[in-house]
Amino acid sequence: MSQDRRIRRTQKLLGEALIALVLERGYKNITIQDVTERADIGYRTYFRHYAGLDELSLDIAQDRLEELYAALNLPEAGEEVVDPVFAFRESGEALFEHIQKNQKVFQVLLLDNNLRFILEPVMKVACEKSEILLNTLPEPNIAVPIAANHIIASVFALMRWWLSNDMPHPPEKMGEIFTNLIVQPTWLAMTKK
Repeated sequence: MSQDRRIRRTQKLLGEALIALVLERGYKNITIQDVTERADIGYRTYFRHYAGLDELSLDIAQDRLEELYAALNLPEAGEEVVDPVFAFRESGEALFEHIQKNQKVFQVLLLDNNLRFILEPVMKVACEKSEILLNTLPEPNIAVPIAANHIIASVFALMRWWLSNDMPHPPEKMGEIFTNLIVQPTWLAMTKK
């Protein structure tokens, strides 16, 4: 049990060091040596946990994604959704609250262009989760995967805008903007007879 705790502590320190360094210098300008020195972890110890910086970055992204989905409280496949627009709005607000609480990590993951390789798998999972909500429509006018892709691509653009502009609106307002700008128009296009 104590070894698991030590492993988690080491990984946490390495992750925090990576985030701090990327914010200071940018991803392409840091080395494993920089990360281990900042974390005060032995260089060889790093390789007991990760093969390289990309692996550490993916681990950080995966951890944040799991936390994010837990915070969003999205419906499971087969679960009935009475008002999908309202469900998306609640999820949008929770999304921006989570980003605000983890601002530094999301600045790194969403704004550093050298970490774009992380976004593709994250967006794929997000599209799959959105499809669950959109599949509640009886006969959509637009294919569900297309609409889900549109919503997710748009929300990622909105998140990047918000972070790039120093979060000028509170999460509640961003949830409202997300709903009014992205969800409702898409929903209308999908359901219009």
